[in-house]
Amino acid sequence: MKAGAVLLLSGGMDSATCLWWMKQELDGPIHALSIDYGQRHRVELECAAGLAARAGVPHKVVGLDLGAIGGSPLTDPGLAVPAAQEDRQAATVVPFRNLLFAGLAGGWAEILGLEAVYLAPVKDDYRSYRDCRRPFYDSLEQTLGLGASREQGFAIHTPFVDKWKTEVVALGLQLGVPYELTHTCYEGKRPACGVCDACAERLGAFAANGVKDPLVYA
Repeated sequence: MKAGAVLLLSGGMDSATCLWWMKQELDGPIHALSIDYGQRHRVELECAAGLAARAGVPHKVVGLDLGAIGGSPLTDPGLAVPAAQEDRQAATVVPFRNLLFAGLAGGWAEILGLEAVYLAPVKDDYRSYRDCRRPFYDSLEQTLGLGASREQGFAIHTPFVDKWKTEVVALGLQLGVPYELTHTCYEGKRPACGVCDACAERLGAFAANGVKDPLVYA
C-alpha cells in the first residue's frame, strides 16, 4: 500500500483543521473527498473546494442522495432547523451518514492504493451524533478491512475525537487555518444564521479562544 490518506472534507471548521494538521503531520499525498448528499447547506461543498485548493490537495465530490430518505432538516427542506436554544440538536441527525461517508472514502482509498481514511468528529458531537464516537469507528475499521477486495488493514483515523471544538479551534489558529473559507451554519446561509446549534458551537469555540469568528452572521 502507498503512503497517503483520504480525508472526508466537509467544508466545515473541524475537517478544515484536520486538513491543515495532516499537511503538517503526514507523509504522502492527501486526497480530499466531499459528499454531495442533498444537504440544505450545500454551500459547504464550495467551501471544501476552496479549502482543498488553498491547501494544494486534490479534491473529489461524490453524489449520494440522502434527500430521498429524508427525516432530517439537513436533507428535507420541509423541516425547520431547530435553534440552539430549543436543545433539539438530535433532530438534525442524518441516520448513518458517517457510515455511508466512511464507506465511500474507504472505497476511494482502495482505488488509490491507500489504507488510511481520516475524519474529524469532535467531542461536542457525542451527545447527539452517535456515529461520531470512537467505538463506532473501531467497529467500522474492522468492517472495511473485512469487506475490502483484498486482504489489507484499513485504518480510520479520528485525531480530534477526544478534543472539544474549542481545542480544535485553538489548534487551527496555531496552524493558520483559513477559517474565513469554511462553512458551519445548518441553514446554509451567508451570512450565517447565528442561531442554529452549529453556529452556536462555532461562535462559542472562537469566543473561548478570545478570537473573533471571521464569518459574518445575520
